[in-house]
Amino acid sequence: MRAGAGWLAAAVLTVAGVTGAAAQERQGAVYVLAGVTVGHQDGAADGESQIYITAPGGTAAGWMLAGGVFAARHVSIEGEWTLSGMMTAREPARYGLTYVEERRDRTLGAFVRFHTRPAGSVDIEPVAGVAAVAHDRWSTTETSRPWLPDGHDVGPRVRYDTVTGAAIVGGVDVRIGTGRVAVVPGFRVRAAARGEDLMAYYPGGFPRWTVGAGVSARVMF
Repeated sequence: MRAGAGWLAAAVLTVAGVTGAAAQERQGAVYVLAGVTVGHQDGAADGESQIYITAPGGTAAGWMLAGGVFAARHVSIEGEWTLSGMMTAREPARYGLTYVEERRDRTLGAFVRFHTRPAGSVDIEPVAGVAAVAHDRWSTTETSRPWLPDGHDVGPRVRYDTVTGAAIVGGVDVRIGTGRVAVVPGFRVRAAARGEDLMAYYPGGFPRWTVGAGVSARVMF
């Protein structure tokens, strides 16, 4: 008898969880996401000699904030703001010059999110869209002249004008949870355009691809 009651209670809880998820993920429902990210881009490594200034690469932590609305039970439209961490490289060059390059990306995107199992406790959610990427750059020039009395000079840290370009973004998230609050780990790939202004900043090269992952909390309203 007790075993039967236990099975009944488990069944009721399961149905309630599924019903709760279905009720939350409905047409017109609004949600917000906030979390942390980690992204990787190829580029100049710290201390690596370069003939021409090259965009620093590496892996950097960042954060994201997004909001969306369900256009249908299986489709939502969302906007997302992300800020990458700083990528830095000290690049020895010719003629006694060394460039200390710093950069970060700020991204504002519009995405379509597909909810494959909106009523499930775990939902696989492919994401695709476009974004505007603002590339911020700082640079410091160090000059080495060992034969002079003051043989080492460090110039000012100069912030350059931000260059903005377009990008295509795709990835997959996993929504874990059935209530108003859920945990959403995910994976992203971004392919960015490299215009003339950006390549003028980095004649030695600038990475097209960004590969990253992150985890966020999602709250439904």
